[in-house]
Amino acid sequence: MENVDRTIDTLCEWIQKELKQSSGNMELTVIPEMAKALAELVSAKATAEVMSR
Repeated sequence: MENVDRTIDTLCEWIQKELKQSSGNMELTVIPEMAKALAELVSAKATAEVMSR
């Protein structure tokens, strides 16, 4: 799960950085798609943790 945690952290940092740096120039679909991928990863991790108990 360490790799999953690192990936989640990396995605969070990337999204935050892009939101701070973007001035409306970034393609509108990039950040929402990354946020969706992050949410799906967090959900999958939570499901895996519950099922492993």
